[in-house]
Amino acid sequence: MRRRNRKQKTPERMRRRVNRRQRFFRIIGRIFFLGILLAAALLAMTVFFRVETISVEGAVKYRAEELVAGMDVKQGDNLYLWNKVKVSDAMLERFPYLETVQIRRHLPNALVVTVTECSASVAVANNGGYMLVSEQGKMLEQSATNNGLPTVVGMTLANAAPGKMLSADDNDETEALLDILQNLDAADMLSDLDFINLSDLTAIHIGYQDRFDIQVDTTDELAYHLRFAQTVINERLSPSDIGRLYWDSQNRLHFIPDTAENVARAGMVSAGTDTAGQTGTADGTDTVKQDETQGDGEDVLSEADGTSDETESTDTDDTTEGDEAAE
Repeated sequence: MRRRNRKQKTPERMRRRVNRRQRFFRIIGRIFFLGILLAAALLAMTVFFRVETISVEGAVKYRAEELVAGMDVKQGDNLYLWNKVKVSDAMLERFPYLETVQIRRHLPNALVVTVTECSASVAVANNGGYMLVSEQGKMLEQSATNNGLPTVVGMTLANAAPGKMLSADDNDETEALLDILQNLDAADMLSDLDFINLSDLTAIHIGYQDRFDIQVDTTDELAYHLRFAQTVINERLSPSDIGRLYWDSQNRLHFIPDTAENVARAGMVSAGTDTAGQTGTADGTDTVKQDETQGDGEDVLSEADGTSDETESTDTDDTTEGDEAAE
């Protein structure tokens, strides 16, 4: 039999074995040390970093104590073991008039809650009363009256509940309302809004300054139309003018003198009905009737191409025969 040769323990092999053992123990030591640090950190977080004080900044409508009581974080809770986004979102829904909520941790034991509040911009007819809605589309509260706010008619609120946001996905009327509010705010016209009638989305009525019924047949170019109408009101019409502004199929802006009562009535009519002196046809076009409530006739104030923000117009005259187009 052949004798099995044993490996000789040379100094080189012994050094490699020692080095492997040292690396192994170093790795074990590091893991153990990290475990101790992690345990110490968890112990410190659960034992030492506890919420002792919660302060509130920016609240006006709500008392600070009310907001603190409505938070999902209480005194004695851990300072870190909760989600700030979830807590903030819950507060926004629980307190409808809050627009933003920011929560900051101040070591070792304090929370600072900074809020901004919103206000109602319109009152949407809902369930025999009104849902007060902010300009951003947040539903604030259900009220028996419109609280003196501009009214919105001709739409149905889906899943109406204070604290919720209106969504453009709810229905076409809601999408139109959000678009109108956004553009009115951008044009600095929201403070002079009187009503919005969405009964017919091909003939939307926007009451403005208690004097004008601005009618648009789509919200696609609403930003342009509102700026154009505002320019005409400020620069072409007198402070005593009252009536209806609308665009024809050639995108020309027309003004028809009318009474304040008829202008206000445009905010209450149902779909398929228009203001006095105008009847809706089956194809959505308007047939203007001249009568005593409309003064001497209709002014064609501009001939616009839909792309310019400038007023393009010629001198206009009143006529009792109907529309007069600008050359």
